[in-house]
Amino acid sequence: MQVRLIESVTDKRAVRDEDVQRRRLAYKAAQARLAEVEAQLGLLKAGAWAPDIAVAKSEVAQAEAQVKMAETNIDRLTMRAPIAGVILQNRVRLGQFAQCGPLSEPLMILGSVTPLHVRVDVDEHDAWRVRGGAPAAASPRGNGSIRIPLEFVRFEPYVIPKKSLTGDSTERVDTRVLQIIYRVKEQSAPLYVGQQVDVYIETPVKSSTFRQHSSSAAGGGQ
Repeated sequence: MQVRLIESVTDKRAVRDEDVQRRRLAYKAAQARLAEVEAQLGLLKAGAWAPDIAVAKSEVAQAEAQVKMAETNIDRLTMRAPIAGVILQNRVRLGQFAQCGPLSEPLMILGSVTPLHVRVDVDEHDAWRVRGGAPAAASPRGNGSIRIPLEFVRFEPYVIPKKSLTGDSTERVDTRVLQIIYRVKEQSAPLYVGQQVDVYIETPVKSSTFRQHSSSAAGGGQ
């Protein structure tokens, strides 16, 4: 595994040729040593002196420990995703140096997109009108004729300052919003993660609806 990993690097400048050869030789030597010791143990078991068998067994155990150590090193050098999901954005390429520590922008974004959720920002002046379980529908920006049914999931109980999403100079940003999480009922809906949508929420006040502009589609982790 370690040999295949280092040989898969297409940019030869990222890995020294000496490191590649050294790992190949170490892997072959460990395999040969293990095969030799196992063969010696087989011969000794056929009719050997008890101390010789004990020495051979110890050598086999040592060879197995070396193989286990190599497998552990390979496992340490292998990066695995913590969850099953989809790579939403990738800013690093094979052979590229990845800086350690916190970064202003992540090198890779991974998330679950099934089911797809929408995070809705409701102005605090309208928050009193929304009730738990209220049905809603989303329309992609640019096509208000499309109505995608949404299913209520939960309220985010903490009201937060609003963040400007549209960039419109007339958009109010000096207010606070209540965030509501909705689930997209139709997973085949023409929505993408991070896409802004207009959400229409039904309210019990005179059977009216109101529109909230600052909403965005998000993955299953929302």
